[in-house]
Amino acid sequence: MISVFVPGHITGFFSIFPKENKLKKGSLGCGVLLDKGVTSSIKERNKDGINIKINGKNDSYHTIISKETIDIINKDYQIDKYLNKLDINGLEINHNIEVPIGCGFGTSASSSLGVAILLKDTLNLPITYEEAGKYAHLSEVSLNCGLGDVIAEMSKGIVLRTKPGAPGFGKTEYINSDYKIVSKSLDKIDTSTIITDPDYQKRITKEGIKAQKEYLKNPSSKNFIECSYNFSKKIGLFNNEIIDLIDEFNEFCIGSSMAMIGNTVFGLCKDTSTLDKKYTINNIENNGIQIKKNNI
Repeated sequence: MISVFVPGHITGFFSIFPKENKLKKGSLGCGVLLDKGVTSSIKERNKDGINIKINGKNDSYHTIISKETIDIINKDYQIDKYLNKLDINGLEINHNIEVPIGCGFGTSASSSLGVAILLKDTLNLPITYEEAGKYAHLSEVSLNCGLGDVIAEMSKGIVLRTKPGAPGFGKTEYINSDYKIVSKSLDKIDTSTIITDPDYQKRITKEGIKAQKEYLKNPSSKNFIECSYNFSKKIGLFNNEIIDLIDEFNEFCIGSSMAMIGNTVFGLCKDTSTLDKKYTINNIENNGIQIKKNNI
């Protein structure tokens, strides 16, 4: 059995860089990694092919992103050939998703990365972890699920994306942080409808570049959340519920903002001991992806 934990990722601000080459397509921006995300595991099964389950059940959305990743890898490395070498009929992959789906926590990227890493290690594919990340990124941008979550989730802490693109093309920097992430999700937002809309693209990129310049003046936890708030306010995705929730969070956080792109408010807080259970509390993930290997 091999399992891989990929942290969830909340983007605070970003700017879009569309390219014809999907490996160079991506985003700049900054986000924070959570100590909860997606833990993907793989095991042998008697039936042919690769079956995908989400929290032990079939789920169309994350099955699609997982199968897209498998198909892209299969074009370069015939998976059946590697299964035959190992005398394995088929595989079952299960994604245990610990954060809200479709609410700005990067679960599609976490699932895609989990699949790529699991196949690399299980089938002994002749690729590096960075190359596994490239396949996950290609899957994300092909389905318009995200632009920068994959490369961010291969980092640690509070992650700044300094060059757009897939791992190996894009670049990141990070800082560790001991703040806790407080969040509350209201509903889902379809990421693809925002990042493919020309008006939103222009607004997001203009304000995202401004936010990145401001953050670089002082790369810190507090400045990250402040730049995130200013960015999210200016791009026009706030609704009354989000505004009220941000005001509520600011009573106990050093600052709060809207997750990009999800109907979720998140804030950074030191002491969460007195907070109500209606909020979700996570540590910032300062260690990154974790892989556990046993004999399959």
